[in-house]
Amino acid sequence: MENDPGLTPVDPSQEEALLEKLDKNGITFFQQLRRKKKDCMSAILALRAELAECEQRIQEEQEKLGIEDDGLDRKAILNRGIVIFNEKPNKGIAYLTEENYFEAGGTAHEVAEFLSNTSDLTKQAIGDYLGENKEFNLAVLDEFVGLHSFHDLNFDTALRRYLWSFRLPGESQKIDRMMETFAKHYCQANPNVFHSTDGGFILAFATIMLNTSLHNPSVAHKPSLDEFVSMNRGIDEGKDIDRPLLEEIYASIAKTPFKIPDDDEGLSIMFFNPAKSGYLKKEGGTKKTWKDRWVVLKDSCLYYFRDKDDESPSGIIPLLDVRAHLVADDKGKKAPKGPGFFFELVGADDGMGGTLPIKGCKTNSKGMVVQGNHDRYLFRAETQHEAEEWVHGIMASVTRQPFFSMRRHSSRSGLPMAEATP
Repeated sequence: MENDPGLTPVDPSQEEALLEKLDKNGITFFQQLRRKKKDCMSAILALRAELAECEQRIQEEQEKLGIEDDGLDRKAILNRGIVIFNEKPNKGIAYLTEENYFEAGGTAHEVAEFLSNTSDLTKQAIGDYLGENKEFNLAVLDEFVGLHSFHDLNFDTALRRYLWSFRLPGESQKIDRMMETFAKHYCQANPNVFHSTDGGFILAFATIMLNTSLHNPSVAHKPSLDEFVSMNRGIDEGKDIDRPLLEEIYASIAKTPFKIPDDDEGLSIMFFNPAKSGYLKKEGGTKKTWKDRWVVLKDSCLYYFRDKDDESPSGIIPLLDVRAHLVADDKGKKAPKGPGFFFELVGADDGMGGTLPIKGCKTNSKGMVVQGNHDRYLFRAETQHEAEEWVHGIMASVTRQPFFSMRRHSSRSGLPMAEATP
């Protein structure tokens, strides 16, 4: 399971407390940062949806031409499935099943592993899917919780990890089912903690309520340890929960509130498990100056950040009809001093003697997402091997539009291109 609290967004209750401490200028700046982050996420999702659509078109054209490419087909199906799932979870799983993405036909265990291991799924969509009161969804929920390892974990630690793997839906009946399944698996992994599953189920709810009471600024009364212990008397088949366990939970929650995934965390998970990442020097678009940038290659996109720890990219390059290749060290390009090995991204051949545009975008000084000023992107690596790895990785991730691919093939083979029909 993927559980990385280091990339956790600020909890909403913590944000409220922070805003209370800021002056008017500080609040405005903070809100601008939040808007910038949301704009970046929207731009990334739109680009990924466009890439998924292009890959779907490629697959359809290949089928018409009798071309087989299982690797591309599977990648295109996955990317398309992710886009659909994040919008309508049930339809996303149905699409993947119909397209034979799952090797065993889409069993509950396969779908649970997909939800657990696919980094680009939003946690809200995962929570919505797991909360459905349908036989198959309930089976997936059981398998999904079973993928967590709760053995010998403190109760609140196990609950934190569980709640970090998806976003709880708002409906109480859905929450009931999800917490009941958690309690069942926790009790199976730790049979000596509770007398019954009901005890774990009720304590899970009590722990969530404690977190809200202690850390939500709008809640005036903060329960004491003794009040928390008193509230949980007799909840385990009429027996009391061991006081040391309740003291441990109270101390942990009081010190560190739950970090609940929100819509922004989707921007963080987008960059897990990249095909390649590392620092490169990048030439500017308008001003031909060189800056260090943290570059991430993932899912047919190249992202660059001002620093490795930044959550939002400063630029996005969709790898749609582009070429990457090594270039010579040209001192006339105001290259930085010292040894270096260069590679560039340019638009692919359009089949008519020109090149296709690169659809890059970036954030400007006001935090707005705008069109980039590049007809090419030039990067410098520290070694020849590193530059070659970047070129190979980028070219392996490039998506090509069928129309231009066929036009290039036609021009090279001497075959006439059919006119497009409206």
